[in-house]
Formats: sequence, structure tokens, C-alpha cells
Amino acid sequence: MATINLQGPEELLAQLQSKAAAEGKSVDELATEALLRGLSEHSWQDLLDYGRTNAAASGYTESDVPGLVKEWCRERRSR
Repeated sequence: MATINLQGPEELLAQLQSKAAAEGKSVDELATEALLRGLSEHSWQDLLDYGRTNAAASGYTESDVPGLVKEWCRERRSR
């Protein structure tokens, strides 16, 4: 596994140490999990932003979605 050196507030390290001890994990394990969750959340946010941008460009509204999904399903079944 790669080594990452981070600088942050002392309070953050204290919180990581306390939480890691409570969960029976190392600080490294807890920090890795938190970073992975954060990156995953950013990926979802990027996808949502992409969807909003393309939805706005399409002219459809959120209320149009159920009808569009039903139409798409009907078309798929008829193939």
C-alpha cells in the first residue's frame, strides 16, 4: 500500500485516534475509509451535476421523468 502524509489540525488527529480506538481500527484504516467515502461522494456529485446540466439542456423537467421512463419501458418491451 502507498504511503500518504497529510497535514491537518491537531483536533482532527485526536478525533481520528479516538474513533479508530472505539472501532478497533488503526488511524490509517479509518482515514483510508474516510477518504474513499469522500471520493465516492465527489463522484456521485459530479454525476448529479452532469445530469442536471444535461437535463436543463434537454428541456425536460423532473415531472416529465415518470412518463419518459414508462415510454422507454414500453418501447423496450415491444422490441
